[in-house]
Amino acid sequence: MATGTSSALVARPRLWESLDGGVAFPVTVVTGSAGAGKTVMVLSWLERRRNDFPAAFVAVQRGERDAQRFWGAVIDAVGAAVAGRLVIEPLEPTPTFDADTMVNRLLVALEGLESRLVLVIDDLHELAAPAVRDQFGFFLERLPSSVHVVLISRRHPQLGLHRRRVAGQLSEIRGAELRLSVEEARELLAASAVSLSEESLLRLHGRTEGWAAGLRLAAMSLASGPDPDAFVAEFSGSERTVAEYLLAEVLDAQSERVRRLLVRASLLERVNGALGDLLTGDSGSEREFQILADEGDFVLALDASRRWFRFHHLFADLLSAELRNSEPDEIPRLHALAAGWFAEHGFVLEAISHAQATGEHGAAAGMLIEHYFSLVLDGHRDSARALLERLDTAATAASPEAAVVLAAEELLEGSLDRAAAHLALAERGAVEVPPHRRDRFQMALLVTRLSLARRRGDVSSVLEDVSPLVGISPVLSDAAVSVSSDLRTLAWTNLGIAEVWAGKFEEGVQHLEEACELARQNGRVYVEVECQTHLAQATFWRSFSRGRDACREVISLAEAHGWGADPVIGPALVTLATSLMQAGRFAEAEVWLTRAEETLRRSAAPAVGVQLHLVRGGLCLARGEYQAAMEHHRRAERLGAVLVEDSPLARQLRSSFLRAMLGAGQATEVRSALARMSDSEQESGEIREVIAQLALSVGDAQAALATLAPTLSGVAEAHHEVVLVRSFILEALARDLLSERAAVQAAVERALDLAEPEMLILPFLHLPCRELLERHPRHRTAHAALIALILDVLAGQAPPAEAVSPSIDVEPLSEAELRVLRYLPTNLSAAAIAGELYASVHTVRTHMRHIYAKLAVHTRAEAVSRARELGLLAR
Repeated sequence: MATGTSSALVARPRLWESLDGGVAFPVTVVTGSAGAGKTVMVLSWLERRRNDFPAAFVAVQRGERDAQRFWGAVIDAVGAAVAGRLVIEPLEPTPTFDADTMVNRLLVALEGLESRLVLVIDDLHELAAPAVRDQFGFFLERLPSSVHVVLISRRHPQLGLHRRRVAGQLSEIRGAELRLSVEEARELLAASAVSLSEESLLRLHGRTEGWAAGLRLAAMSLASGPDPDAFVAEFSGSERTVAEYLLAEVLDAQSERVRRLLVRASLLERVNGALGDLLTGDSGSEREFQILADEGDFVLALDASRRWFRFHHLFADLLSAELRNSEPDEIPRLHALAAGWFAEHGFVLEAISHAQATGEHGAAAGMLIEHYFSLVLDGHRDSARALLERLDTAATAASPEAAVVLAAEELLEGSLDRAAAHLALAERGAVEVPPHRRDRFQMALLVTRLSLARRRGDVSSVLEDVSPLVGISPVLSDAAVSVSSDLRTLAWTNLGIAEVWAGKFEEGVQHLEEACELARQNGRVYVEVECQTHLAQATFWRSFSRGRDACREVISLAEAHGWGADPVIGPALVTLATSLMQAGRFAEAEVWLTRAEETLRRSAAPAVGVQLHLVRGGLCLARGEYQAAMEHHRRAERLGAVLVEDSPLARQLRSSFLRAMLGAGQATEVRSALARMSDSEQESGEIREVIAQLALSVGDAQAALATLAPTLSGVAEAHHEVVLVRSFILEALARDLLSERAAVQAAVERALDLAEPEMLILPFLHLPCRELLERHPRHRTAHAALIALILDVLAGQAPPAEAVSPSIDVEPLSEAELRVLRYLPTNLSAAAIAGELYASVHTVRTHMRHIYAKLAVHTRAEAVSRARELGLLAR
């Protein structure tokens, strides 16, 4: 009886429960590799249930071909188990044995049992004679209902049991269920007085894959060793006791042909039949692997079709040691064969790994450089980086193509300066790239330059280099076409992202949509999500509300693919938070900012981090927490140290920081900072706001108005309507100092005009305009609801729940119709509205008819209600 060296001291309640349940079926099959703990587990179950039913245990002799001996053992065991309940005549040895008659006699005798009998057949795989297997199959088919048979085998027995499985009459425990859990492994080691650190326990469990014999053998060595953790660190299948066990129980049982197949295939992480045939020069390897996988847990099928296989870790260690001892000179040739096969069939990582193992570092470097970007897109960046680190330094130091790959890797690590240094090397050596690889090199160089530029916010320096995207013809091989397509996708993606960050939204959207389509064609869902993220950003800058919806959609898409905490959606999370902040929805914005912070901890994109701290600072400004706002701006400055000075994001950061300093009463420091700026910097709309606010702080309304005039007239650049809203509020504050009441109302109304379509509340919270809003004549404004909403938020109330648009198609309203719509909630007549808009009464009434038609309503009240449902008017 092969009891093995398994887990005799470990309770297996989950498996005992399976055996308990199996008693209700005619047959239970327990299959697992040598040393999996099958026999000990069943014996411990029998001991636990010894008072519940009699049990007969039969251990099949190794290579059993003697029917008389086998059936004699069965009859003897059954007779002993049912002694006193049933008389079964022992089998008398005879020169001629009629097995069929004997089996029938046994079945008839068992029919007389009045209570349950459990018959255990151990090592059934040793039953070698086909005739005996057929007899036993016949026995199982006609098994009396009072008998339950437990079959223990290293492989699933070919006894026609599939019919019982289909009929629901078979219980099975397979090798995966026999593996010891981490807790069971801990219990086994404790029983041998072995204590390991948690890290070492997990490592040992991982190496043994829960194999009971491996853990027991390790426990024996650990119990007598001086340094358990050091032993575990070096534990492998070549450890003496493990090697001896595997040799005796597994490898020595194989034919010379199968042994050669196993030993040579051990240099592969995974193997299939074609590779096995290639490495041995033989045929039929796939069938051999399938048979071995059926026999136990040392050869494991990796797919449902059973085409790919791997070895148990400890078995692979043993086989590798055997290969080094028996055929050391063959190893480079075998690696070369494997590298060629993997390369030919498109398995790039394995091809590179085996090419490196041959010592052909140049070929390995060439493959890695050619496929690096595709590997990263396939989600294999960690593996690609590991291979990159193993490349021969001499093979990459002088290679401009390798320099591009190294630059891309440094970018992913967030090392922008080192990336720039590698790119400079690549550019200097561009002429050395062979002509047939030059197109791909130029594309890879452009992709990496664009990636660096967008991380630094330095877009203008590379946008003129877009011409290589046009007219680059892919190399004719299928693999090269695929690589070129991936590079083209990355080029359009990086270009589009760079253009969006630069405020070139029309071009950015065009290129991102092209990249998105290429990503779909190539099955690059991750790149598609990245494109959609930045398309949402572009939408946001044109419409906060539509951008908010677009961000939510792309976040949902990312979550559906398991990327809810991935840096790829960091920009969408920050953008959504920005939009909610602008709408005064601070609590919601905080939730999304917290999620964004989690994703950006693993991101190498400083520009997104800068944006995040800008939003944090904006929230603090709105609450009057100026010191906290300044701290967030300092953090943004530290992250933004890599940004170029004249990038839009850098300008936005400087202006926001200065406004925080003004709020904190640091006017002197603000003047000093402004004095250090160039004339062109001071001409931007954002900086003009700061200068005007500084003038107002000392009561100089005329200076403030003079500073704001270019922005309000459209001469000075304002990157978004938010800047214009703040500028009109500042104009109203200046006019108020000058007691120009009508001009104050006009400026406030203009600010509200710009704010209403997107429900912009934040600009009114950043500036001291509460009194202006309270004085603004509600009976003559088109924005009474918005004013009330702003005043509520200033008083500490959260805005009402965001309106959810009903699922109806509404034709968009024109700008003129929107202006008329905003007056409909007031008590003004059509004539009065016409006076406010400097339009004719006929024009206003025409717009009102168009509004009613587009909103599918009939009255002014219905139009106001529907517009609020659609988010066209504040509630």
